Parts: sequence; C-alpha cells; structure tokens
Amino acid sequence: MSNYTFNYHIYPKSGFLNDPNGLAQFKGKYHVFYQWLEEVTPQGAKCWGHYVSTDLVHWKDQGIALHPDSWYDKNGVYSGSAIVHEDTLYLFYTGNVRNSRGERESYQCLATSEDGENFKKHGPVIEVPKGYTAHFRDPKVWKDKENNYWWMVIGAQTQELKGNVVLYGSYNLEDWEYKGNILPEQMNWGYMCECPDLIELQGNNYLLVSKQEKIKINEEEIDQSIAVYLPGEFSQEIPSYAPLSDGIRLDEGFDYYAPQTFLDDKGRRLLIAWMGGGEIDYQLSQPTVNEGWLHGLTIPRELVVFDKTLYQKPVDELALLRANKKDFMINNEEKHLNFTSKSIELLVENRDCSNLKIKLFHTVIFTYDSVSKSITIKRQNWLTNQYDSNSFYIETDLETCRIFIDCSSVEIFINHGEKVLTMRAYFEEENNKVYFGSNKSLKISSWDLVKEES
Repeated sequence: MSNYTFNYHIYPKSGFLNDPNGLAQFKGKYHVFYQWLEEVTPQGAKCWGHYVSTDLVHWKDQGIALHPDSWYDKNGVYSGSAIVHEDTLYLFYTGNVRNSRGERESYQCLATSEDGENFKKHGPVIEVPKGYTAHFRDPKVWKDKENNYWWMVIGAQTQELKGNVVLYGSYNLEDWEYKGNILPEQMNWGYMCECPDLIELQGNNYLLVSKQEKIKINEEEIDQSIAVYLPGEFSQEIPSYAPLSDGIRLDEGFDYYAPQTFLDDKGRRLLIAWMGGGEIDYQLSQPTVNEGWLHGLTIPRELVVFDKTLYQKPVDELALLRANKKDFMINNEEKHLNFTSKSIELLVENRDCSNLKIKLFHTVIFTYDSVSKSITIKRQNWLTNQYDSNSFYIETDLETCRIFIDCSSVEIFINHGEKVLTMRAYFEEENNKVYFGSNKSLKISSWDLVKEES
C-alpha cells in the first residue's frame, strides 16, 4: 500500500471510480454500487462496482454487479438508484448507447436481485420522451407509501439545452407514466441537472441535484459542476417542485459531487457522495493515477434538519474506528501536535468563539475569523504547490470543527455539519505535524482511526 491508499473509505483497488449508485439496505447489509472503469480514464463503457457492509465502516468488495453487455447499455451502465420491494432489490440505471452514426442514446433500465449477489437485467422501462436530448439519466426512485405509488426523478437536458428534472410515476415499477418537468423553466438550472434526489425530511421537501453550467472567470468561460440542494414544495397533483432558492451548496470543499441518499432500517436518511469531480485534466493529475487508481467515496453521513437547513453528520458507526484517544487544551497560544498516523479524527471545540487556525500536515489550512464569521479553506495543489482556496460565511459563531483524515483525504464538519468541506489532499510522508492556533481557549480531542480486518 502507498501513503495515499485509503484506510476506511470506499475506493477502487484499481481503475477509475465515480458516482455512488444503488444505495440501499437489503437483507441485513448496506449496499453501495458505484460507476467503475478498469482503466484510469473518465470515459469508457462503465460498469457498476459493488461493496457491502453490515456496519457502514467495514466494506467488502463484491466485484462487478452490472456489466455493459446488452444492446441497451453496451456503451456504459450509468448512474441510478435502488429500492427494496417484496423481498427483492430493484436497481434502476441508465443504459448508455452509441448508435451506428455515433449518436448518443439513453435508456432507463431495470435489474433485480433476490439475494443481493446475483443480478438479472430486465431491459429498458423508459425511453427518452420528446422534447429532450439524450442527456437523460440517473433515475432515482422512491415510494409514496400513503398512495402505494412509486415516483422516479431523472436528470435531463431539454432540446433548448437547458437543465431540468423530469418526473415519472408507476404502480408496479415496470410501467412508468411521464409527468413532465418539475423545476420552473424560467429559472436557470444550467445546461444539465444530474443525479436528482427528491427527499422528505422532518416534514420538509429537499431536491438534491448536481448542476452543470457555464460560468465566466476572468472573461474565460468554463464548465462548473456543483452539488446543491433546493428546499421547496413538491406537488404531486400538478406535478411540480417549487424551490425556495436557486441552490444551496452541499459542500464547500474541492472534491464533492453526485450525492445520493437512502433510508435505512433505523429511519435515518443517509448520504454518500463522490469524492471527486472537476475538470478532466485536474482529475487525471492526481498522484494516485500513477498507482493505477483514482477517486473514492465520502464517509457515510446522516442528513438532519435544523431550522429547515440540511446538516450532514458523520454516521455514529464511525466511532467503531476510534483508538488511542488524546485530549489537549490550548489557551491563547499556538501548538504543534505530532501524529504517527494520517488516518485520524480530530474534534476541535471553540469554547470562546475565538479566531482559529488549523494546519493539517502543511497541506490543508483552515482559518476562521470570528468578526466576519468567515471561513477560508486552502489546499496545497499537488501540481503547482500553490494553494487552492475557497471562502464562505457561517450563520452563527464557530463552536465545533470535526475533521476526518484518511491518508489522502480530508472531510471537515463545521458546527455539527452546518457546513462541510470535502477534498483530496496529498500529504508529505515526513510531515507529521498538525498546527493549532487561537487567541482564546480550545479543547482538542484526537483519535487514531483503525480498521480491523473482518
């Protein structure tokens, strides 16, 4: 294993990983599927890889669940979702096809499993309706239990090259009725809405969507892809979704995209996202490419609501990894702590709402200004050695900062998940110091995160 190999995250032992798919709990196991390519390249005939776990911490690689071996998915088994119905696991996915003229075709397809290990394909259940391009993908299915009815949202691009989310309904999971676009067409949803996920949580509706759009930076037009959530109202009768905003970022870091959620048997709404994204050149420049693998998935997170705002909280099961707890206090001083491992958890409690600065092995710098309530995150770029940077504001004083480090990744949860920052970070092997600075009082707890082989 290299210094960059993850300890407790899902990642490909080789090849290219991207979107999480088919998240479900079935017959006592958590199932996570993901898009995978054998070679480290973002383009090709993608498969669905498959991991299972009984505790959301210890994951077993199950190999490939779905191969692009049928006429309706011959150029790629693209993203989708899973539901459990009548003791059967249903997988919905997009079949990607290039026809004889090289044109894209897409089909929303169904596969099922009775044991969570063997999968039977049933072919397309939805073809692209009139009014849309072949960028029509990522079906997410859920059940309206009151009416015994199934809903599906699909990410779409209209023939006017505008993004939207399309709704379908079904009584039997095989015959689907087209309901139309649900987002207001007068608003800007970029040129494509990927990976939609419409959820209800504590009586509130939220639409998660990964939006692709063109933006200008220094007069140069570039593609931007960000994951956002839209609080709003879902009307089944019209049907439509009335958003209360044009999108709140789900993550303020540098590597987060294509989140998907599911309900487990504890009633928790759990989320996993792709710890990747960005321009292709940026992705392929990462050091693990030289080791034959690229990207991973985030740690599982529980979605909770405070004052209608979505918070992302690391699942409680991650505490199973904790070992060697240490506690420290800092009072109006600077302190360097040495760590022999780069698989650790840090909890910083900012008792007096003071200014705060944290340096993680010289590679990631976190700064909080208590006057403006602004946070700046900097991550040393592995190509330029300069720091990529992002700044944002929080609504209340900084009280807690929880940090998960896993050899070449950092996930930071601010104020119990009010804001989250996810990123890849490539640390120098010989740098073992974490720096803390504050002009008031800090309590710091640390744990080594150790995964016992099962």
